[in-house]
Amino acid sequence: MAENKKSFVLYCDLIHNIEHLTNEEKGILFNHLLLYVNDKKPILEDRLILTAWKPIERQLKRDLIKFEEVKVKRSEAGKRSAKLRALKSDEQNSTNSTSVESVQHPSTNPTVNVNDNVNDNVNDITIINKNKKNFDEYYKVYISYCSAIMQDDGLLESLARKYKMTADKKVYIPTVKKYLTMFLAEFLISKKIHDNRSSFNTHFNNWLNKQPVIKNVTVMMPNPYESEL
Repeated sequence: MAENKKSFVLYCDLIHNIEHLTNEEKGILFNHLLLYVNDKKPILEDRLILTAWKPIERQLKRDLIKFEEVKVKRSEAGKRSAKLRALKSDEQNSTNSTSVESVQHPSTNPTVNVNDNVNDNVNDITIINKNKKNFDEYYKVYISYCSAIMQDDGLLESLARKYKMTADKKVYIPTVKKYLTMFLAEFLISKKIHDNRSSFNTHFNNWLNKQPVIKNVTVMMPNPYESEL
């Protein structure tokens, strides 16, 4: 049995494996089962009982593999959830003292590529000297890049089409905002540096393309970037 696994499953069709055994043999088989799941490494010498045991043993091993896979997935999900809660808490605290100007512009060419949709008329905040800026300053600039994306109706519509979001504007706009929030959250962990808006937008487009499934927002939830985006 795996560590911290306190139970196991016996299936109803097990009866067909043991119906040819006597009551005494069934008792031996059950005792062997309990020793096995408690890691006592019992040995069966009776060949008749062994034929009934082998299918049970294989099923227990299959169930154990599934248990380990589920445990790993739950652990990873728990870690991700804890990180996001911590990030949201930090952002909510910081938004009270930090204000980032939103960049607005109309879209004249609503194509799918993120870089092409961010109008060149928007003032590009280019970071010239990395040695003179810490990550917090880069991050504030990243938020302004996201603001530009959220202000571009044509770009938002194109993203919705490309990534098969709903056609409902009231849904795909908060959906894009959700994924921008997730994208920004990853920067707080990776501390990745982008020198300009073009590099940032290319990264976002590639990141969206790697998401296994784009899930539409159906219930509006508060997020830590509400004031920035």
